[in-house]
Amino acid sequence: MMHIRLKFTKGNEVKYISHLDLMRVFQRALRRTGIPISYSSGFNPHMEISFGAPLSLGVTSNAEYVDLKLAEPMDVREIQRRLNDSLPDGIRILDGIEIRENHKSAMSVVSHSRYRIRIFMENVSSDELTKKIEEFAAQKEIKIMKEQPKKGFELKEIDIKPLLVSMKLIESKEDTYTIDCLLLSGSRGNLKPGLLIKAFKEFTGYDIQSIRINREQVYGLKNGKLLDLLEYESAEA
Repeated sequence: MMHIRLKFTKGNEVKYISHLDLMRVFQRALRRTGIPISYSSGFNPHMEISFGAPLSLGVTSNAEYVDLKLAEPMDVREIQRRLNDSLPDGIRILDGIEIRENHKSAMSVVSHSRYRIRIFMENVSSDELTKKIEEFAAQKEIKIMKEQPKKGFELKEIDIKPLLVSMKLIESKEDTYTIDCLLLSGSRGNLKPGLLIKAFKEFTGYDIQSIRINREQVYGLKNGKLLDLLEYESAEA
C-alpha cells in the first residue's frame, strides 16, 4: 500500500465543473492510466480517493489537493506524468508527495484559504478603494443574508467578521482591481469569497460589474503556522 497527496489546478476551462463531476474526471483518468488505485472492501467497492475543501462553481484555483491510496507502490512523478497526459485542459498536477499511512485527510486539516479577487468597476480610485476595504474589515460585525441550502434556501442573517482574517488591495490597473483575502475554510468555519464580495458591495454601494475569483492556496494550521497541504504532511508534529 502507498498513500500520496497531489496538488493540482482548476483553470478557466473547468471552473464550472461541480465537485462531484471533478471526482468522476479523476476516477476516469485513474482507470485509463493504469495507476494501481486501491478500492474499498464490501458490497460496493469504490476508489480510495478524497479531495480537500470543495471549490465553488465559477472559481478557479492554483492549489487544489487530492489524496490517493494505491494498492502497490509507484513513483509519484510517474503518477503525475500519467495523470497530466490523461486529465482535461484546465486540470494539471503540479506536485505530489508520499504521505504517512496514518495521515489526516486533506479535507480534515484545511483551516484557511487564500483568494485573489479581481473586480471591475468605474469611477473609483485605488486610494478610495483601499480606504473602503480598511473600513469594511475594521467593522466589529459584518452582517449578511445567506441562503441555507439544507433549509429550502431560506435566508438567514450571519456575521462573517470572525471568518475574515485579512483583506487588502494589492493591484490596480485602469478600472480593474485585485484584492487578496485570507478566509477561514473548513470545519471551524467557512467563508466563500463570493459572499464576502456581496457584503462588501452592500457596504460600499459600489457598482461592481464583473468578478473573477482564484484560490491561490489552501492551508492547514500546525504548531501555530499556516502550511500548504503538502508542507503540512512533511512538517514535524
